[in-house]
Amino acid sequence: MKRKICMIYREVIEKRLARKQEQLNDLEKNIISEVGLSNSVDKRKYIELKAVVQELENVLDIADSMFKETEEGS
Repeated sequence: MKRKICMIYREVIEKRLARKQEQLNDLEKNIISEVGLSNSVDKRKYIELKAVVQELENVLDIADSMFKETEEGS
């Protein structure tokens, strides 16, 4: 049961990461297509999204390490 809850949590994080990566890619395409025309708001959003993506990747890495530790300890 505990393992199932952990896997559900991991799946939720993966889905959120995928959505944020998609948003980041869309924003990146938008910034590139408007060469020289992107404004500071777009740049700020890009930096914030990049930070969120990196943080979600870190959370997944931590979760994987915790799951591995739990499996080896059992």
